[in-house]
Amino acid sequence: MKIRWNATLNFLIFLAALLVAAGIQSTLWFQFFGNVPAPLLWLNLIVYMTLYRKPFPAIFMIYAMGAILLIFTAMPLKMMLFSLLILFILVYGIKSRVFWSGAGYYTIMCGFSAVAYHLIYFFLSLVMERNPASFEIVDRLVQIILTPTFAFLMYFVLARIDKVTQDELVHEPGGFDL
Repeated sequence: MKIRWNATLNFLIFLAALLVAAGIQSTLWFQFFGNVPAPLLWLNLIVYMTLYRKPFPAIFMIYAMGAILLIFTAMPLKMMLFSLLILFILVYGIKSRVFWSGAGYYTIMCGFSAVAYHLIYFFLSLVMERNPASFEIVDRLVQIILTPTFAFLMYFVLARIDKVTQDELVHEPGGFDL
């Protein structure tokens, strides 16, 4: 069996990018902006994996990212994995119906994902946890606004990583027959 070194390198670089994004979001952001809620930078990486990978490698990568994200949060594993799976299904369902390549579509999907993630997390918390998450409308709205704002810049960085580390084009232009 031939080991695809470029795919392995791509996987490791994206995990490192996730660590950097989550680190900026959880520590550095508050040093500069105080109590302003941080954008969900890690969510932008999850959306990129969903949009520009085939389904099974994307799910594997998203779950690996979810396991790493547990370091930065007090969220239980079941909440993290269920919310990421539901988010993947929603974004992939939209991608299978409407898709175009580029930063504009990616930014729109990051905005949709920020709204969807907050709703998914809130409702899963009501169902699965003894002490459900509070609604905190202002904090959630600020995160929903800031997340796609940073997505436009992140798209070019992530696309550049893909271009350098992939030996074949993995971008899937359309959906997957379910």
